[in-house]
Amino acid sequence: MFSAASAAIGALSGELHGGANYEVMKMLLDIESVDNVESWIKETMDKGERIMGMGHAVYKTYDPRAQVLKELSRKLAVKTGQPWFDITEKVERVTVDEMKKRKSVDIYPNVDLYSASIYYMLKIPMDLNTPIFAISRVAGWASHIIEEKFAEAAPKPALYRPKAVYVGKYCGPQGCEYKPLDLRG
Repeated sequence: MFSAASAAIGALSGELHGGANYEVMKMLLDIESVDNVESWIKETMDKGERIMGMGHAVYKTYDPRAQVLKELSRKLAVKTGQPWFDITEKVERVTVDEMKKRKSVDIYPNVDLYSASIYYMLKIPMDLNTPIFAISRVAGWASHIIEEKFAEAAPKPALYRPKAVYVGKYCGPQGCEYKPLDLRG
């Protein structure tokens, strides 16, 4: 269990997944002001660099998590008087416009764009962004580890390519009765 969980945490390092909201906040700090957003985005795109917090491997429309976090970031900015929501919102707007102009591509913010400003306004040290990201996944990781390590499963291929398609029984609002693994058919 410990090795698998450690490996999962290690896999989160880097700017493209677990460390992405850290990189978003670095970007926002570099931009500093709403007035600098447009020139910063254009210069970054001119260099062929990515705009952190924009685009997603799965969501080709607005990431539903980003929609929720955008509103939370807005409310927190009003409460704290900090500029991070306004800067972030303009990053979103300018990036969407520039990608449409330059590449005829629709791009949308992902969960990292607005979570970065939320953590920052809550005074959470940036070095904790990735651990927070990991914490939200620990229960799922543990379930998969237990299932793979201890279940009476048929031999599996060496490389997994999981899809986010639930094929289990839908219990609906009435709920389901829990059945221990060893009693399941």
